[in-house]
Amino acid sequence: MEYRKDNDLLSGPVALGLTRLALPIMAGMFLQTAFNLVDTWFVSLLGEDAIAGVSMNIPLFFIVLALSNAVAVGTSSLVAQAIGAGDRDLAGKVASQALALSLVLGVATTALGVPLTRAIMVLMGAKEVALEHAVSYTKIILAGNPFMFLYAALDGVLRGEGDMKTSTIVLALATVFNIVLDPLFIFGLGPVPAWGVGGAALATSLARGLGLLVLLGYFHRRRSGTPFRLWAWNWDLRTVLDIFRIGVPTAISQAMFSLTMFVYNWLANQYGAQVVAALGLGFRIDSLAVLPGMSVSIATVTMVGQNHGAGRRRRVVSSWRTALLMVFLVMEGLALVILGFPEFFAGIFTSETEVFLETVNYLETVPLFYGFLGMGFVTTAAFQGLGRALPATIVNALRVGIVGIPAAFFFTQFLGWGPRGIWWGLAMSDLSFCLVGVAWFALMARRLLRPEPLAEH
Repeated sequence: MEYRKDNDLLSGPVALGLTRLALPIMAGMFLQTAFNLVDTWFVSLLGEDAIAGVSMNIPLFFIVLALSNAVAVGTSSLVAQAIGAGDRDLAGKVASQALALSLVLGVATTALGVPLTRAIMVLMGAKEVALEHAVSYTKIILAGNPFMFLYAALDGVLRGEGDMKTSTIVLALATVFNIVLDPLFIFGLGPVPAWGVGGAALATSLARGLGLLVLLGYFHRRRSGTPFRLWAWNWDLRTVLDIFRIGVPTAISQAMFSLTMFVYNWLANQYGAQVVAALGLGFRIDSLAVLPGMSVSIATVTMVGQNHGAGRRRRVVSSWRTALLMVFLVMEGLALVILGFPEFFAGIFTSETEVFLETVNYLETVPLFYGFLGMGFVTTAAFQGLGRALPATIVNALRVGIVGIPAAFFFTQFLGWGPRGIWWGLAMSDLSFCLVGVAWFALMARRLLRPEPLAEH
């Protein structure tokens, strides 16, 4: 395809372009979330030790996921900028470097992680039967890391192009395949043995492999507008460093968020298991409610990146402002629904009285700031689209603990608010995430608009 000819992201209505990008992403995310719930249900049939074993993998998984996302985000931003500039060769170079880098990282994390799995699980506190489940599950997941990293890199290329439809179709195919394989490998059928929790991990790894094969076939048949040879790599250190420069801040913020969860859990534990449970349920509801915000933010990276590459500065700012309005209206709308019926949403996940009451308190506080959280997502994405790593890193750090944890300590330990102080700490982190990010980008937008306006078509 010609990158700049008939490219609606560079010349069409901004709101329509963002919507066209965001809707397929949101559909894929909802499907993936649904799979996670189904997968948890299948594993729960094996007993609490199985659930505990799989749960022990979560912190390690988020670290690996953060590393793969670093490559995906950096690739998406650079490809989008190259497409906006009409530079097919540069986009192809970024894609090939991302693929080579992902293969190296995938193999390295597998080679390092698999032999250390048992030691890591013991260090995290896994014991007895839960330890064996954790080791079985984690080793298989880590063995599939090359699939995960290569898939993330190619998906980043698609998103940089603005081809969210293909990205979502492949994700949907892999997710359905995973759902079909889950019970087969967990419980066995006919000649297929029952692998238990290891079967859940095997199903996930094979599904990622299938998704990767589909993407490789797509690029091999040259259906993508980014021309590059899949297996012809010549290392270009500058391009690799550019990918890391943009993507690593995202990885750091994701890793930091995992670490801050330990602190929030520690605070919640001071008030009993029911508050810890309420915190977990609140985050589960949040993870569903923020999907529109995440979808619009991913679309913003592509929209801002392509227009920045094309030198269309006014359209860069217009894309950011439009995305802010869209995400605020959608996420505050969801917030109003949850705030209006907190008992209903809490009752979906628990019937225990104390957990129910604490979850209701959570849902009466944190959703108030969903719209601001969404605006923070969009602003961070806009920084990434411009290739500005430092602002994205600092603003993300506000969300993952620099404001929220001290605020939670102050509210609980000095003001004596109890569990509600934790919820308000989380709310303040979302608010500061938005206010600082929006103010910073607004200053940058003023500088972007200062030069003579470029002609737009």
